[in-house]
Formats: sequence, C-alpha cells, structure tokens
Amino acid sequence: MVPALLPFFIAAELLFSLGLVNILGILMEPVMQPLFRLPGCSALVVAMGFTSGFPVGALLSRKLYDEKLLTAEETERLASFTNNSSPLFIIGAVGIGMFASREIGFLLAFSHYLANLLVGILWRSRAVTKAIRPARGNSQRAASLELLKVKWRNLDIGTILSEAVKNGINNVLAIGGFILLFSVITRMLALWGIMGLLAKFIQLLLFFLDISWQGAYGAAMGFFEMTIGTKTIAAADTNLSSQLAAVSIVLAFSGLSVIAQIMSIFAGTPARLSFYLSSRLLQMIFSCVITLLGYKYWLSSHVTLPVLTIEPYKFLYSFDALGIASFSILSCFLLLGLLIMTAAIKH
Repeated sequence: MVPALLPFFIAAELLFSLGLVNILGILMEPVMQPLFRLPGCSALVVAMGFTSGFPVGALLSRKLYDEKLLTAEETERLASFTNNSSPLFIIGAVGIGMFASREIGFLLAFSHYLANLLVGILWRSRAVTKAIRPARGNSQRAASLELLKVKWRNLDIGTILSEAVKNGINNVLAIGGFILLFSVITRMLALWGIMGLLAKFIQLLLFFLDISWQGAYGAAMGFFEMTIGTKTIAAADTNLSSQLAAVSIVLAFSGLSVIAQIMSIFAGTPARLSFYLSSRLLQMIFSCVITLLGYKYWLSSHVTLPVLTIEPYKFLYSFDALGIASFSILSCFLLLGLLIMTAAIKH
C-alpha cells in the first residue's frame, strides 16, 4: 500500500495546494468536455485514478466537489470510472506474484483500465445539459491566472509539504483499517461456512466460465476483500481462461472493502451508492469480455504458464514494488502531458 498509494496522495495534495488544478482546468477543457462531458480540472483525477489505485480517484473527486469545481452530478460520474486497481497490484502482485507471468498482468491491466474508460464514455450520455460548461474565454483565463499568481505569492512550501505528507499517511492508515476489517469479516464467514454457500451460488451464476468450486470460492472471498479473493482464484485448479475471467471480475467489482472506503469518502454528498454499483457491474461485464477475447486471440498463443514456486505469503516480495510504483507515477505525468498536447491541438 505504501509504495502504491502514498506517493500519489502526496503528489495530489501538492497539486491542489499549488493551484495547478486550476491551470489544468483551463488547459484540459477542450479534451474533457467532448470525451466525458466533464470540466478540464477532472483530467487530474483521470490521470491519477488510472495510474494509482483505490481510492485515489474518489478522494480527488471529493476534493474537486468541496472546492465547487464540480457539480454533484459530475462528481458522481467522475468517481464512477476513475477508481481502479493500481498497476502495482495488477501487474506486480497478481500477474508476476500470483501467476508468475508478466503478460497475464498486462492483459488483466489492459482489460481493467479499458473497461473503466468505456464506463466513463458511456456515462457521458447522462450528463446534465445545464452542467456542461462552455469553453473559457480569454477574460476568464486571465482572471484564473491572476488568482493563481496571488496564491503563489503567499505560499509556504514547508507547511504545504508537511500537510501533504500528513494527509497522505492518514489516508493510507484509513485504507489499511478497512482492509483489515474486511479481511477479518471474510475469515469469519469462511469459518462459519457461509462463504462455501456463496461459492456454490457464484459457481451457478458463472456457469458460462466453467469455473471450479475453488475458483468460485475465491470469487466469493473477492466479493468482500479483493486481494484475498484474487490469490485464492490464482491457486484454484481450473483452466487458465476461467481463472483470468474470474480475477478480472473481482478486480472490477473491487470488493466491499473498497466500496466501503469510497462511500465513506463521499459521506455527506449527493453521490449515490446505487450509481457506483451499477458502474461496477458494467465494468465487470466489459472487463470479463475483454479478458476472454485477449486470452483467446493473444495470450493463449504467447504464454506458457510456469509452475509457481513462490510461497503464497511471499508473493508481495517477488517483484520490485517501488520500481513499478515509480513507473506508475511517471505514467501519470506522461498521461497528463498527452492530454495537454491533445487539448492544445484541439484549441
């Protein structure tokens, strides 16, 4: 969690404190409006959400809402597709650590992010017409830049950096608490036999995947806590395509642990749990289909799955976590740069 989330939390806090979100709002309007029908400042949430992990997208969406840069409807739509599993978890922990295959990690990551992107594009049709802002004029841009200059004159870098680190650590601790809570709940349900009944139901529900009972049991555990569920599915004695489809579904749903985190972030706002859950359902369908197509037309002919020799409890140490996290941060800024270049071309 620390290498996957803390750098992004700190970077996001700094970007908000330095007022760079306002600059992005000016620059990114030509891209974000036609693509998602969202204001330009939401580009930061898209870039951070797709390169970090749960619940960075929700936290940033709430910040934009609190600063009145987004309406309630825009906040709800933005949060629905900018919460993703981190590349560190999908490629490192799941792909390399659990399946001993970097290619599997890439396929799962591709299907996960593309599915969520499709959800965001699909929800643009629900945008409230009056909430669609016209392009900023020169006078508005000049006023925004002038406000930014005033803000920079009164900056206290030491205070800003200190607050960014404190808030980042507090967020990581809160997320850790949710993970521990739902891990305990999952273990209790397994001991009481309830998880086995849920596994039988999931096996019937996912009959088209021909998933084994152990794989269905992992999906049931993933319904509560994503990491435990994906690890159980990866260890299941079933065909690889079924395993990957089940893992893709669990990653898209994200587990009640993550959903509870996100709902706690949006407590006191008009954001609806039903809307977020419907978005997860759409992502589960898209992600599963993309994963199965990717397996059939690419992975099955390129990858021979090796025997995993890593002890299950050591899988988190079988890859360079800090290295993947560093590349994720670099990807975030490259994505922002690409969006800015696209906006400049459109303008």
